[in-house]
Amino acid sequence: MPLPRDHNLRQFLLFAFALILPCFALWTLVAGALAMPVVGLADMILTAWFPSVVEGLVFHGEDVVLMTRFGELDGRPVPPDQSEYRLALAVNPGILSYSLPFYAALHFATPKQHYLTGFVAGVMWLYPLILIGLLSICLKELMVALGALFMEQPGVFVPNDNFIALFYQLNVLIVPTVAPISVWAWQSRDTPLMRGLVSLLPATERAQG
Repeated sequence: MPLPRDHNLRQFLLFAFALILPCFALWTLVAGALAMPVVGLADMILTAWFPSVVEGLVFHGEDVVLMTRFGELDGRPVPPDQSEYRLALAVNPGILSYSLPFYAALHFATPKQHYLTGFVAGVMWLYPLILIGLLSICLKELMVALGALFMEQPGVFVPNDNFIALFYQLNVLIVPTVAPISVWAWQSRDTPLMRGLVSLLPATERAQG
C-alpha cells in the first residue's frame, strides 16, 4: 500500500538529505574516471573542428588541460617556435559532472520498483549534456585566450562571441542543475511521490478560488 501523500514527500526528503553527502563524496573520488568518456570525445571533436588551433584535450594528473598549437610569451599567444612553453588552458569538468551525484541522490531517494536500469538510463541522458557543456567551456577558453587567432580562423566555422558566451552560461550555470531534476521528474512521473506532488497544484488552486 502506498504511503499517504505527505508521508511520501517526507520519506523522499529524508532519503535525499541522507544520500546527498555520500553521493557527492563518492563523486569527488571518481570524478576523473567519470570525466574520461566526455574528455575523450571532446578531444576528438575539438581537434577535428579546429586542427590548426587545438592540439588536444588531455588529463594532466587529476586536471584536464586544453593544449593549443601556440606558444606562450609574457601571457600572450605566440607561434610555437618563439616560446619554450606551449599555451595550455585549464578546464574543469567537475562544474558539469556534479549533475551525476545530484541525480543519483534524487533517483535513489525516490521509492520505485526498478532502480538500477532507471539510473543507468538517466546517466546516459546526462552524459551528452556534460559533453556539450565541456565543449562550451573549451570554446569560451579559446575565445578568451586566443581572441582573433581563434575567432578568425580561415575556412573554419567559429560561432560568434555572443553565442559562445550564452552557450557557456547556459551549459555551466543552468543545465547541470536543471537537467538532473528534469530527468528524475520524468522517470518518477508514475510514482506515488510524483502523483502526490502533481495533485497538490489543483488543490491549491481550488483553495485560492
